[in-house]
Amino acid sequence: MPITFQSLFQSGNSPRDKFLSRLFGIFSEEIVRCWGQDNQSPYRNLGRPTIKPVGRTRGYTLDFAFESKNDGHVYIAEMKCELELGNYRFLTLESPTQLDHHTKKAFQLFLETAKNANQHTVTIGGKPQLISGSILVWGRCTKQGRASVIAKYGFHDILSLEDIIVDLKVWRNKDFTELLCKYQIWSNELFSGLREMEKASES
Repeated sequence: MPITFQSLFQSGNSPRDKFLSRLFGIFSEEIVRCWGQDNQSPYRNLGRPTIKPVGRTRGYTLDFAFESKNDGHVYIAEMKCELELGNYRFLTLESPTQLDHHTKKAFQLFLETAKNANQHTVTIGGKPQLISGSILVWGRCTKQGRASVIAKYGFHDILSLEDIIVDLKVWRNKDFTELLCKYQIWSNELFSGLREMEKASES
């Protein structure tokens, strides 16, 4: 059977899935950056934005800022990729209630900006930036789940890593291919090195 995003991280072997989910989390943001730098992407990645309530000195740095290539509007974006957590409860976005456990201030500001884009000050690279709303990035999502979450929170868009990876494969994105090759080589070097150490200790 062909490997899908869901089957890759939900195999029925919980320890294995937990390990792969944590490993994937180390570099998953880089996959999104590859997508945001591709000429065929509908968005351009501008870097990591910092958001702060008006009148406050302390800010919070979010994951991405995306500029729409269609109209030039800029959106702040946060990625939540919790693949094995809670017995895979957050792997696929199906309901607005799946966001309820994210209570940290940075995410709350991100949610507020979805409906009130001018409520907070946003900078990118230290420069002020006008924002038109928020974009959520999730592991994977159903069509109904995407629609229901957008309806509740007012997101401009919801992107899924599942779709992003498919796009990068279809586009034959060189940066994505090189990224995977690099981390595969490094991982092989780690495990091969650990096994060689084991052999050396036995001699």
